[in-house]
Amino acid sequence: MEQLTEKIKLLSNGKYTLPYCNCLLIEDEINCLIDSSPTDQEFEHLNGIEISLIVNSHSHTDHNSRNHAFPDARILLHPAEHARAASGEQYLVDYGFNIFNADDVRPFYLDAVKFAARPADAELSDGQVISTGSVEFQVVHLPGHTSGHCGFLFPKEGFIFSADIHPDIMTQYAMLDSSVDDFISSINRLKSLKPETLIAGHGKAVISGEIIPRLDAYIDRFYQRDEQILELIRSGKHTIPEIADEGITFKGKFPQPRSIYWLHECIMDMKHLEHLERMGEVTRDRDSYFIK
Repeated sequence: MEQLTEKIKLLSNGKYTLPYCNCLLIEDEINCLIDSSPTDQEFEHLNGIEISLIVNSHSHTDHNSRNHAFPDARILLHPAEHARAASGEQYLVDYGFNIFNADDVRPFYLDAVKFAARPADAELSDGQVISTGSVEFQVVHLPGHTSGHCGFLFPKEGFIFSADIHPDIMTQYAMLDSSVDDFISSINRLKSLKPETLIAGHGKAVISGEIIPRLDAYIDRFYQRDEQILELIRSGKHTIPEIADEGITFKGKFPQPRSIYWLHECIMDMKHLEHLERMGEVTRDRDSYFIK
């Protein structure tokens, strides 16, 4: 745990460890957690603290898995995220389990990612200001990773909690409601806010220095993946499973269990193909894609 300001602490182990994330603890008139999935060791710092409010950046379990540990807390979440926070079956559907075959991992996937259904109590909206007493922060809707993904601007403290927008880590966007176009637009919106410091949801949390160039490089990586997919189509890979088999997100080497990462690869490649279709780079004929 690290003291960021008088009222705000960072719960982080400094590593990209799934299914966990970096979280903020605001100890104020209202004790508030921003995201609730710290590692077990970091979670121990919350012992004896009465959490009255949890604000989730989105509904992935590596950001909300401990919501249920605070039954008296009020949960705020963007409305696009509510259904899967409340239903494990919806969570699986949104991850594409009903489209691409990963039946061997489906029975134990929710347990593996520490899914615990906990319906949200109220909605977050873009521009909404949340006060815990002396601390105020503003909701910044940053879709793409998921459709309801949000960041949080702390103007007085001088940082933005950017959740799963991390300029040094190429996060996944493997939900049916993910969007490459929206992700790029959200990075550009983050750039327009000209942040001096980001607090990211994974890995090294506190990010400062050359943020705009680093975010530009982040956008470049989306277009580089586009080019890799176009090259695979030119080489004769025309369906999503054929393209996914190449594992470009994982540099050709899938982690284990392979089927779940292959499923994530399928959805991400599908999102790039949707992006390329909108750009007029590819055309679709039933389940096959071709250079336009």
